[in-house]
Amino acid sequence: MVKVRVPATSANVGCGFDSLGVALTLYTIFDFEPLDSGIEFVGFEKRFANENNLVYITLLSTLKKLNKNISGVRISIQNEVPISRGLGSSSTCVVAGIYGAYLLTNTPIDKQEIFAIANEIEGHPDNVSPAIFGSLSSSCTTDSKEAITVKYNVDERFNFLALIPDFETSTEEARKVMPKEILLKDAIYSLSRLGSVIKAFETYDLALLKKVMGDKIHEPYRKEIIHEYKEVRAICEKIDSSAFFISGSGSTLMNIIEDKNNIKKITAELANLKYNWKAILLNVDKNGTKVLD
Repeated sequence: MVKVRVPATSANVGCGFDSLGVALTLYTIFDFEPLDSGIEFVGFEKRFANENNLVYITLLSTLKKLNKNISGVRISIQNEVPISRGLGSSSTCVVAGIYGAYLLTNTPIDKQEIFAIANEIEGHPDNVSPAIFGSLSSSCTTDSKEAITVKYNVDERFNFLALIPDFETSTEEARKVMPKEILLKDAIYSLSRLGSVIKAFETYDLALLKKVMGDKIHEPYRKEIIHEYKEVRAICEKIDSSAFFISGSGSTLMNIIEDKNNIKKITAELANLKYNWKAILLNVDKNGTKVLD
């Protein structure tokens, strides 16, 4: 049996639409056990315990790329990453499926190669890159379809407060609400902030981060499909908020706080809202996916 642990991720990180992502200390653990034949699922929700399971589909796709085969497999999951909440649950499955194919066939792990496969399957690199490599990364796909990523350090003092409601949003739904074209001034607004945001994360410059975290490419549209967005943001900005942004495509909202003691105050006010918001304190995962003993 082989075991891998994949971190949750928060993509877009404000102005970094489809390019910037950060790995967080929330994990899903996957076990892959060879069988003589067939496929078994353990620990998955019933709706995912079938041959359309994303981990399994990715496993088969990767085996085909590697020109290798297995007779059967049992896939088990221990999941902390909520599904369809903007914390990279699909990326954990994709990355785990690729790792499973490598490990079950004794293929040497090559993270750059795994990243390329994951980007091809997932369709964009901003979630899979931090899931594989850890920390904060800026990623893109070149005109020749090569996946490129640059990893940055994040100061360990950063506190990410994930605000998770009891409703899902899908990436497909979140993309539908965005316009097909954006104004040049809105693109410049977001792109001009990207370098400063990265520098602020490297240096723990909370004052700078608060000034430059804004976005006009995706958040103005996506916030409209996240219930109680305005109320949650107002609570955080009143109590403690060095940066506030939609995690991935939502529904999770991410609030960076300076003082951990303010979590109780934020949680108490969230309790007055309708959608059962849960606040989880997270830090940056610096290692990415790990193969466990």
